[in-house]
Amino acid sequence: MAGFGRLVRTLARISRTRYPAFVVGLPLSRREIPVFIYHDVDTPAFTRDLEFLRRNNYRTLGLEEYLAAREGKTRPARSVLLTFDDARKSFGEIALPLLRQYDARAVLFAPTYWMQAAQAAADDLFMSWSQLLACVESGHVDVQSHAHRHALVATSPQVVDFANPAALARFDIYDWPIRFIDAHDELGKPALGTPVYRAAPLLSAQRRYLESSDATHACREFVADHGGSDFFLRPDWRATLDRLLEEHSRRSPGQFMNAAAFETLVGSEFELCREAFKRHLGYAPHCIAYPWHLGSTSSLHQARRHGFRLAFGVAMDYGAERLRSRLPIPAYGRLKADWLQFLPGEHRASIFGAVRRKVAGFRTVQHLAH
Repeated sequence: MAGFGRLVRTLARISRTRYPAFVVGLPLSRREIPVFIYHDVDTPAFTRDLEFLRRNNYRTLGLEEYLAAREGKTRPARSVLLTFDDARKSFGEIALPLLRQYDARAVLFAPTYWMQAAQAAADDLFMSWSQLLACVESGHVDVQSHAHRHALVATSPQVVDFANPAALARFDIYDWPIRFIDAHDELGKPALGTPVYRAAPLLSAQRRYLESSDATHACREFVADHGGSDFFLRPDWRATLDRLLEEHSRRSPGQFMNAAAFETLVGSEFELCREAFKRHLGYAPHCIAYPWHLGSTSSLHQARRHGFRLAFGVAMDYGAERLRSRLPIPAYGRLKADWLQFLPGEHRASIFGAVRRKVAGFRTVQHLAH
C-alpha cells in the first residue's frame, strides 16, 4: 500500500505541474521571462547553461529588473531569471565565480536557521553569513528569503518509517520532519530508530502533530541497546519498532498542536528570517521562495503581514500565474534548471527523451514522509 500511495502522490504532482510552451519546442511569448531554479550545482553543468545563454543572447536579470519587466515598466529582450535555493556551499564555491566570469546575475534564497555557525550538522553543507554578505557585495547576486527553518512538520500520527542507515544515507537534511522532543523542536537528521510521521512543508500544512517524546526515546534507546546500525540488519526490525512504538504511544500518546500555537509557529518563519537578515546583512528581505511548493493562503497572508512583497514557488505552481490577482501577494512559478537548455536558440535541446527522465525524477524528489 505504501508503494501505491507514493505512485498516487507522484501522479498528483505531475497533474499539478504546469510548464510553459517553450519546453515543447514553441517560441517564447512576447513578454515571457522564464525563471529557473537550481540547488546544488557543479561546474560543467552550470558552465554549459551560462554558455548556452550567452551564445543565444539571453540576459540574466536581477530581481528588481525581473519585477519591473513583469509589471510592464520595462521590456527587456530575451531574458531569464536564475534562482538558487538553500545557500549551499556549492553556490559560493562554483556558482558565484562563474556568475562573475560570465557577468551574469542570480537570486539566492537562504534559509536563515541553517546559516547559523552553531548548527554543527550543517557545517559542510551551507554558506556562512559572511559568505552571503560577499554575494550581496559582488553585485551579481540578490540574496532573499527561503524561510527560516525550511522545515517539514508531522501532520498525522501515521508512521511512515523509522530513521535507519539506508534512509539517512538517501534523504537530504531537509527531508526529515521536525521532531518535538521533551518540549523542544529538533531539526536535521534524526537519531537511529526515530519514528518518522506523515508530514508536509510547514508553510503549506494546515496543522501539526506533536509526537510522544516517551515513545521516541523508547525507540531510539532500543536501537542503541541492540546494536545501533547493526539492528537494522535484522529482517524483523520494522515490525519490532512498530510494536514498541504502539506500546509506548498507548501509555503516552501524541497530540495535535492547538491552532493558535501553530499560527505563531508559521509566523515565526517570516519573523525570524527577517530578523536574521537585518542582523547579518543589514536589510530585511521582501521576497520569499517557498520550500518545496507555494505555501498555504494563510501563510501567504502572514508573509504579507511580515513585509514580504512577492513569492516564488516551483513548477507545480506555474499555474499560480493565472491566480496572482487573487493571492495575498504576487506569486511566480519556477522551472527546474534542466529545462533551461530547451529555450529557443542554437543547440536547443529536444523534448524527446526528456519526458521519461522527468517522470522518473518526480518519484525521487518526494521526501520520505510526504
